[in-house]
Amino acid sequence: MKAQEVYLAILTDLVRSIQAAALYPETHQRVQEPVSRLHRRVRIEAKRLGGSLSVGFFGDRVVVDQFPVHASTLGVGRLARRMASCGIEKVAIGEAVTLPEMRRFVYFIAGVGETDGSRAWKQISFGSLRADDPAKSPGVFPGEVISGEAISGDVPHTPQVLAGATDVLKEVLHSIAAKGSLGNVEEGRDIVAAVMKGLREDEFLIDRMIRLQARDDYTVAHSLNVCVMVVAQAARLDLSEAVIRDIGLAALLHDIGKELVPAEILNKPGKLDPGEFAKISLHPVLGATHLRKMSLASDLPVIVCFEHHIRHDRSGYPTPRFQDVPHPASQMTQIADVYDALRTYRPYRPSLDQETALGILREGRGTEFEPLFLDRFLEMVS
Repeated sequence: MKAQEVYLAILTDLVRSIQAAALYPETHQRVQEPVSRLHRRVRIEAKRLGGSLSVGFFGDRVVVDQFPVHASTLGVGRLARRMASCGIEKVAIGEAVTLPEMRRFVYFIAGVGETDGSRAWKQISFGSLRADDPAKSPGVFPGEVISGEAISGDVPHTPQVLAGATDVLKEVLHSIAAKGSLGNVEEGRDIVAAVMKGLREDEFLIDRMIRLQARDDYTVAHSLNVCVMVVAQAARLDLSEAVIRDIGLAALLHDIGKELVPAEILNKPGKLDPGEFAKISLHPVLGATHLRKMSLASDLPVIVCFEHHIRHDRSGYPTPRFQDVPHPASQMTQIADVYDALRTYRPYRPSLDQETALGILREGRGTEFEPLFLDRFLEMVS
């Protein structure tokens, strides 16, 4: 893994560790896993750098060993604000840091448990920067990304503005399905905000995102891809940012019901038998029912979750109870959902090339898909 990818992974682990610490006790697996991973990565990188890893927080950016990560990168802005609230501008961690000390630091930043920081730290130091510290006024560093383009160095495969998004989204989907956690819904909103910002700054974001055909965590990667494409469609409709955010969150959560489907069916490598297909066809109803129990400040996630497999000609599933056409957000999500599924590798079939996938969409114009939304989508991705 390249250095800049390691730094992004470390920041992602730190963000996830702090989030988990705010919700769970130290002994909980959801704390132990990210903290252990963070501890391991920090020790390896600190040793590589000569004994210590330094992280600086400078307003709208975080700098890890001279590599800048803008606050727009998923979760980093919230981390920077959290550090600012603790009066921390720089953290240095030694290679001999122990797991208990790392865990203690995470809980200290999360504001849980021991919060005064009075007990001595052995391998972790932190505080504000001196006025004469040259890092106080960082310039352009090697590999810095501005408006989606790298000045030098290698560009990570995932757009930087969405770095770590799949890891965070995996936790969001699991927590919502398991506990109906509103705190994790806010992380979903952060993902949508990052998508909106990325689309404004990087005209090739859609193309690059839909090429990230993950073979693992299909539902997570698929949900993020669909969100990107639906937000891009909505942004072309002269809607307010607030409405686009609601549409984006609905698209992001459209498959939340699959978290409630047995894993052996969801991950089956072969064709589903009729009984299995009947069970997986329940995921829109299961997801909508689950989301309805939550206070999401908008009914749109419930609507899109329920309707995203209902076709323009009213076929599909579940069977509509009323004659009203699906919501426009559902229609846009349905198109993106089918396109990404066709373009993505699955254990039981290879991914389809773009022209084949677009041809299948065109065949469904006016029957499976709403014609105007489909035409706009085809223009966007062609």
